[in-house]
Amino acid sequence: MNSWKLLIGALVGEVVLHQALPAIAQLSSFHQRPIVLDPTYDHTRFEIEPAENLREFRAFTVSFDSLDDDNGDGSNDVLGIPNWVSHEVKRFEGDCIEAGDRPSRWFADAALFADGASPLDASYRYANPFRRYQRDWYVRGHLAMRFLAARMGADAAWNTHTLLNAVPQRRNFNSGIWLDLENLTGAWAQRYGAVWIMTGPIVIDQYPSGYIGEPERNEVEVAIPEALFKIVVRDADEAAEQPFDVLAFIYPQVSAGYTQRDFDHTRFLTSVDEIEALTELDFFANLPEPAESAIESQVATELWEASREDQVPACRG
Repeated sequence: MNSWKLLIGALVGEVVLHQALPAIAQLSSFHQRPIVLDPTYDHTRFEIEPAENLREFRAFTVSFDSLDDDNGDGSNDVLGIPNWVSHEVKRFEGDCIEAGDRPSRWFADAALFADGASPLDASYRYANPFRRYQRDWYVRGHLAMRFLAARMGADAAWNTHTLLNAVPQRRNFNSGIWLDLENLTGAWAQRYGAVWIMTGPIVIDQYPSGYIGEPERNEVEVAIPEALFKIVVRDADEAAEQPFDVLAFIYPQVSAGYTQRDFDHTRFLTSVDEIEALTELDFFANLPEPAESAIESQVATELWEASREDQVPACRG
């Protein structure tokens, strides 16, 4: 029995392997909090295909890449990242949001880790001297935002720290323009009552330009996406020609203007068709063809309205 089988055997109680405990402790069984689904939320109202290795959480649904031949070279590819994450965000009825605490390490899915498809937190971890020297190196970047999930409770926010919900993101990107867009989606949910968000990585031609993680240390390599996409949907006004309003974005991980704080998100508006071409995903797959084509071909020219009053703060103290 090899070391990986022993590790998983310990996880399910078949054997106890003390030297494997540091790795086992990162698995979801040890750190994930209870998942209580809310039937009033429909995170996959707009279907996305393909949907593989689906996992449902209280605040989001994820499709994680499987050990398949993504690039068509005849061998299985290990990307170690989700294909997409989808979640509904509703208006928050309160003065502030209790975000709760954070885990010290992100946790993995036991089954996907056993298959070699999902990394452990170690793949993302680098020594502090390296981080000080490479200040814009890759970090674990949320796809479903922790603070948006906190609208559904502290456990929902905690469970966003699963590696099923992470891709390598440049630190400046993650804490800058991407964070600003996430906050905007929360403001739009406040103003319009609810939004549906579909988001994920873009790996050009399914050939990653690089990886993090060190195989020589038994770490699963994690593909670095060149860009990320986000599609935000809301119900349109009754007088509108289409039933839904859609904003589609593509953000490269590095771009001019990312060091500024007055971010111009309109630069990154695109069409769903363009995102489909780059990701090989099919969005709005459950809509009838005329409606799907009309939605996916449009390119918005401006953002939806939002004000400072639409931003719900975190509770203090």
